[in-house]
Amino acid sequence: MKRLVIHGGAGDIPDDRADAIRRGLLRALEAGWARMSHATDAVEAAIRTLELDGNFDAGLGSVLNIRGRVEMDAALMTHDRRVGAVANLTRYANPISVARKVMEETDHVLLSGTGADRFARVLGFQPVRIHSEARRKRFRELRQQLAVARHGSREAPSRALRLYRRLPRLLARHPGLAYGTVGAVALDSSGRLTAGTSTGGVFLKLEGRVSDSCLPGCGTYADETVGVSATGWGEEIIRHTLGRSVAEAMKTRSCHPTTAIEMVLARMPPDTAGAIALDRRGRLGIAHNTPNLAWASQGSGSRPRFGLTAPGPVRGSPGAKDLETSST
Repeated sequence: MKRLVIHGGAGDIPDDRADAIRRGLLRALEAGWARMSHATDAVEAAIRTLELDGNFDAGLGSVLNIRGRVEMDAALMTHDRRVGAVANLTRYANPISVARKVMEETDHVLLSGTGADRFARVLGFQPVRIHSEARRKRFRELRQQLAVARHGSREAPSRALRLYRRLPRLLARHPGLAYGTVGAVALDSSGRLTAGTSTGGVFLKLEGRVSDSCLPGCGTYADETVGVSATGWGEEIIRHTLGRSVAEAMKTRSCHPTTAIEMVLARMPPDTAGAIALDRRGRLGIAHNTPNLAWASQGSGSRPRFGLTAPGPVRGSPGAKDLETSST
């Protein structure tokens, strides 16, 4: 069978963003499903659509780092462990496509910073202005809120570290400041699995910070048994190598993908992450320890489904908060 599942990020999704997220995910699902003759094409098409949407923390919707600049990460990994990734890409709207070129055109796995930008330019990708004035205004407001706080210690850390240490608390109070990392996993009719993830990171991250999304085995992972794309607080996803841990749980416990994700999340701090997964049998796994995880999926002979939380305890059935809809 064929199946495609995508996500638009984990966290606390405000009600006023739910409709925009649903529309964006369903457009991406449609774009990916049209390329399901090959799993890698489907994943790239779906994520490209989300990167161009502007409502997600990826591509044109990427948030700004502590210096007011964009640094984007992405990775693509296939069932035969081919992988390509970019970190801290700054000027290109579709990092997932640049990551695919790394996989197909180089002997490397990960290109970063100026090298990744140069590689994208040489291969013909067109640079664009990533962020709007509205996003820059939001950045200035957020930075001002962080700057007014005071430390009690006599030797306060640098301004950059002082701001960054307060960021998680600020985002917890104002969830609307956080956008969602995007990802997709596809299983095509030939049994090929591909996973991909793309992100702009987190508001006011330190310059040069690398997320889980571009690290194989962390935010993105695929092998002959399962494909995984994670979303959430990148540092915790990296510490727990979430993607590879899900695959190992499935192999050692012979469990459903959802159960495997839940097992890994149980070892992580609360309100930090979520993930989507597909195995070679077409079983869909979705789980999170955050208030929401935006996702959409479609399989052979079924209509598109969308949700802001994981399906219920019966595998594959909608949960109480699921919104099931067609793409029309």
